[in-house]
Amino acid sequence: MDMIGFNIDHGYPEALCRQLRKGFLDDTVYNNLKSCNNLTDFKMVLEETDYHGIVSQTPEIEITDLKTKCRKKLAEEFQHLIA
Repeated sequence: MDMIGFNIDHGYPEALCRQLRKGFLDDTVYNNLKSCNNLTDFKMVLEETDYHGIVSQTPEIEITDLKTKCRKKLAEEFQHLIA
């Protein structure tokens, strides 16, 4: 009987969890990132992921800024999920 109202009560948080999980980097993307020789290649690989907005915002970005923005994006997604 509890499952009747599951989507009403918990459907939105479950959808957020699925979306967040879908945004994680898979093995293929991670291996492509490990094999990059320069920042341009690294940015090209990230263009195909959920992090494309971070890379496309600024054409010239430092590695530390990229790392900070990626962490901030992930933290904002978790904060949205918790809220």
